[in-house]
Amino acid sequence: MKLMMIAGELSGDTHGGSILSHLKKLVPGLEVFGVGGPRMFAQGLKSVIPLDNLQARGLVEVLRQLPSHYVYLRLMKKLLREERPDAVLLVDYPGFNLKIAKAAKQQGIPVFYYSGPQLWAWRGGRMREMTRWVDKIIVLFPFEVPLYHRAGVDAEFLGHPLVGVEATPKEVADFKTRITLREGLPVVAIMPGSRPGELERNLPTVLEGLRLVEKTGYRANYILPVASTLNIERVRELVRAGGIPVQVLDNAFLPLLQVAELAIVASGTATLQVGMAGIPFLVVYRVTLLTYRIAKAFLYIKDASIVNILAGRRIVPELVQRKFLPHRVCEEFLAIANDKARQQQIRADLAKVKKILGKPGAYGRAAERFAIHLQTLGKTTQKLEPAPARNAARSPSLH
Repeated sequence: MKLMMIAGELSGDTHGGSILSHLKKLVPGLEVFGVGGPRMFAQGLKSVIPLDNLQARGLVEVLRQLPSHYVYLRLMKKLLREERPDAVLLVDYPGFNLKIAKAAKQQGIPVFYYSGPQLWAWRGGRMREMTRWVDKIIVLFPFEVPLYHRAGVDAEFLGHPLVGVEATPKEVADFKTRITLREGLPVVAIMPGSRPGELERNLPTVLEGLRLVEKTGYRANYILPVASTLNIERVRELVRAGGIPVQVLDNAFLPLLQVAELAIVASGTATLQVGMAGIPFLVVYRVTLLTYRIAKAFLYIKDASIVNILAGRRIVPELVQRKFLPHRVCEEFLAIANDKARQQQIRADLAKVKKILGKPGAYGRAAERFAIHLQTLGKTTQKLEPAPARNAARSPSLH
């Protein structure tokens, strides 16, 4: 069987690689080509376009890449006609992938989707496009299912893939040997984002806010885990300029979640992981002014953090765009840090959010569902093996 897969970002590559590892066991002899990164390569993906060529963050950045994206779209549509895959499996990245979905369906090729486009966050009726172009979609959050169903899309929630993703005891022990802690002081995680642009826009303001925090007499052990997508030397340079004693470490994200008591986190996947770890935190974020104005015109959700969206109310504070100022960082952080009762309430609220995200093993269940649908469509005659109850190996962090 021949399958086209497309993941346009590193997080999508993580999803795609994990699903593909299970899908290969369910569909022996599977051939896969398309767009992905190292995790999908490791599972046998034949790359047509390098993942780096598609990555962009923010509406303005995407607009700059439109000319090259149309070149890649033409190439992928050409491959659909020439290679005639038995099915297409798309992962997130809606601006590009929905166009591929349309082209595939027009050629009678079944289209499956994992990590549904967050069209529920945007004004307008783009979600209805999914009805025409997508046969099956697996979403990451339970509240998405009725929204897609109302639009006529066959959607299903099988659990969030980050549930159960934790550092091992050995990883935590090794991490503790790498850090220096001042006894009696809390551990505060600083997570400014995983992309260079996010780092530059977020970290300086966070550090300025922490300088104000320290002037009040508050002290803590600040630790910043550096994402693999960032230049660690640039992070250290910004920290030195900030004048705050922050320990900068690579390969530290998951272990830090087992140690941190409080956190300041840029809006994104990291907020979900911090939330599932039960750590009270402050959400911060800033994008370019043009990106913000465009988003404000089309977005109708009020909260930036997915934990607040899942809770249906603001359980952790947010400082976004114009509100993201040093003195506000100081005020909001201290309001949590100095209030034990509020910390306890946030932890209780986060525990409720975690419960609705399902059980470990989401990738295996998704792969089984896709394989079953392929069999139903008559695209494979292989007997399906039962999907494991849990992931065979610990899934990687999306941070």
